[in-house]
Amino acid sequence: MSEAKKIIVVDDDPNLGLLVSALFKNFNYEIITFFTGAELTDYLSSNKPDLILLDLKLPDANGFELCRKLRETPYISDIPIIIISGVSEVDSRVNLIETGADDYISKPFDVRELRARVNRILKRKKIDTSLNPLTALPGSPAIEEFIRKKTAENSPYGFAYIDADNFKAYNDVYGYSKGDEVIKEISKILIESAKKYSPEDYLVGHIGGDDFVLICKPEKIEDAVKEALKNFDSKIREFYSKEDIKTGFIKTLDRQNNLKTFPIMTLSAALVIPTKPVHYAKIVENAFEIKRYLKSFKDKKESYYHKDRRINE
Repeated sequence: MSEAKKIIVVDDDPNLGLLVSALFKNFNYEIITFFTGAELTDYLSSNKPDLILLDLKLPDANGFELCRKLRETPYISDIPIIIISGVSEVDSRVNLIETGADDYISKPFDVRELRARVNRILKRKKIDTSLNPLTALPGSPAIEEFIRKKTAENSPYGFAYIDADNFKAYNDVYGYSKGDEVIKEISKILIESAKKYSPEDYLVGHIGGDDFVLICKPEKIEDAVKEALKNFDSKIREFYSKEDIKTGFIKTLDRQNNLKTFPIMTLSAALVIPTKPVHYAKIVENAFEIKRYLKSFKDKKESYYHKDRRINE
């Protein structure tokens, strides 16, 4: 059975959480109930649910402002939000949409309608091309938009382009299923590191394959990347057999069909820290130059990063 979808219910009425739990109990959903905005915010600092059912009137928060804040927070900004409220006025409903809510349903509601709306939104999210289907991380359009917004606001940031060394060889030997596990582990490591060093201002994106992007505060980007690389080097050994760990390499055909040895996988990270407005394409161009330089080290035993300052000249 596939992993249960997590739905968060935020409402000061405990009966709503019980009702939603009963409604979805036979459909592989996990329902988590909170009664305040503070509980939700605390949960989201280290967890990412599949959908949030949010009441507008909470003991400690204004639902409009809470919804807007969630939409402005990287990493969790793509979580679907359905407002459940007694609000019926047209102006208020329009305001809900403008704050970033995906849908709303008025109390009292028909349980069949709620289930239909939840299923529709989750299905739409699954096929959303802006999210990588394997990691559910934002893809290139969202990354570029994040940089564009930073530039427009004259808000400083650090940019890291990260990819895995010898990933294709690993896929060839261990199979695509194991390769997918490694990709998910990389995304997890990057998110954890970004949250630790820049919890209020970061984005982890998945461009595709084994290519990732980490963006956070410029003074924190180097520490975040260093820790991510260190954690990866420690964790990656779990994805190899004892025999391959002992020898320190795997054997498979290269792109020219020659049998070669490939070291245990490492990461290469290209850091770019602009101090003036720079187009996204220029940042990527500089990152790729650094990436090529790091790839020239063929027998790396550990993950490397290199920081480029030429973009500021």
